[in-house]
Amino acid sequence: MVDDGDVRRNSGGGTLFGPYEVEYGGRKYFGNVWMREFHTFRRADGIYLFVVDQMAVHKISEATARIIDKVSCSSGGLVPASMLEHLKVFDLVEEKDKPASRKAESNGKRDRAAGNKAELGVSTIALFVAQECNMRCVYCYGRGGKYAGGGTMRDETALRAVDWLMENSKSAEKVQIFFFGGEPLLNFPLIKKTVGYAKARASGFSKKITFGITTNGSLITDEIVSFMKDENIRPLISFDGTREIQNRQRPFRDGNGSYDTVYASVQKLRPVFPQLSGRATVYGDSDPCEIKDGMSRAGFTACFLTKASRVILDGEDATETADDEALSHRMIAFQQKEWIRLFQSITERRVEQGDPARSLVPLVTGQKRYFTCGVGKWFAAVSVSGDIYPCHRFVGQDDTRMGTIADYRADGLNEYHRSTVDALPQCSACWARYLCGGGCAYENKSRTGDRRMSDALSCAEMRATLETGLALYARLDDDDREFLKDAYQSIVKDRLP
Repeated sequence: MVDDGDVRRNSGGGTLFGPYEVEYGGRKYFGNVWMREFHTFRRADGIYLFVVDQMAVHKISEATARIIDKVSCSSGGLVPASMLEHLKVFDLVEEKDKPASRKAESNGKRDRAAGNKAELGVSTIALFVAQECNMRCVYCYGRGGKYAGGGTMRDETALRAVDWLMENSKSAEKVQIFFFGGEPLLNFPLIKKTVGYAKARASGFSKKITFGITTNGSLITDEIVSFMKDENIRPLISFDGTREIQNRQRPFRDGNGSYDTVYASVQKLRPVFPQLSGRATVYGDSDPCEIKDGMSRAGFTACFLTKASRVILDGEDATETADDEALSHRMIAFQQKEWIRLFQSITERRVEQGDPARSLVPLVTGQKRYFTCGVGKWFAAVSVSGDIYPCHRFVGQDDTRMGTIADYRADGLNEYHRSTVDALPQCSACWARYLCGGGCAYENKSRTGDRRMSDALSCAEMRATLETGLALYARLDDDDREFLKDAYQSIVKDRLP
């Protein structure tokens, strides 16, 4: 690196507002060089580079890392031509005159993405057919499934909710209804009636409709299995893995354990749904690895584990505890193992489903994740009374209520559309933002009091696990990546807006 002093300039017109070339001591240098946003990190096997805007990851040498460090710290100094060419190999050099032009272009793409979602309206709803539950899970953020309310949904409310979905899904070609609770199967007759009505209404609107259900799995009968099969209702079973953990964390209302009942239900479902998904909650001192092993032994082919959420229906604060930190460390260790399992499955030409597989989508497709999910945008929840909330986790919280199925219309951009990851105060400069999306709005609110602001512990956990995934992804060869593109093409194609 040299100082921009006694040099001969070749700036193509004399302007110094863009990159310019100079000669010094018989060598070529370039000034006003801008680098793309990047992140470097070390693993046991070497150094890795992630180019944020390009969504690209590379394993680099020590020499390359030193060059990157020198240029990024040069503060406008002249860059030797040899160094510049080295950086271009990794697409680290900003070709436009200033980073502002790239930022404006990126913001334009982001705003168009948000606008496109607004044009599609709400395409997915969580329909609370019951805000009652036959279990008393120790960590329930819905306070026994009642969500500050309770009761079961009336027929006319469910059918009007279907009408609302059809009317507010606008140009979306596909719509989806998830039956939720509480325990939705406590109101199975209404589910049957709603499915028949929704199919007829979707046909009238020339839309394709699909259904899902999140259930504790304790009320599964042969009739229910047959109905789910006939209507292709995809189940997600809440199940905490082992007998000891399930019985301790998910007892029935009378205090008895639920493991045997739910395990038997899983065995009923497996022949009908070979790709059966389970969701577990990691709470207290429970071991996520033990939970995952228990889920696999029970027969789940896709296992999703999340930490227990804080309850904010009654205004609990968002203070961090020592247990939070210990659990976070356990989750990082678990997710690192899961990333390794995923990449092992890729080399065997299959994709093991789970949380890492979902996190991999932006890397494989190159599609930036401007939002964590569809909360308040193309996703909404309808309570038993017909109130509309941004998602199922906010039901019962008056300050998040958006309206009712009688008066709320999904017209134009709202505050959730505008909350892209680039607009979130703690996320806009984070290297992981387009892989993360800004965190769960409910988790953010429960921990910081602001749905737009994530907490430091969750961010550290996310970045640590993403670094593991990025390093493993960088090791894949061209054949591996081509396989992944093909495997994810159908996933992305079938994803609802």
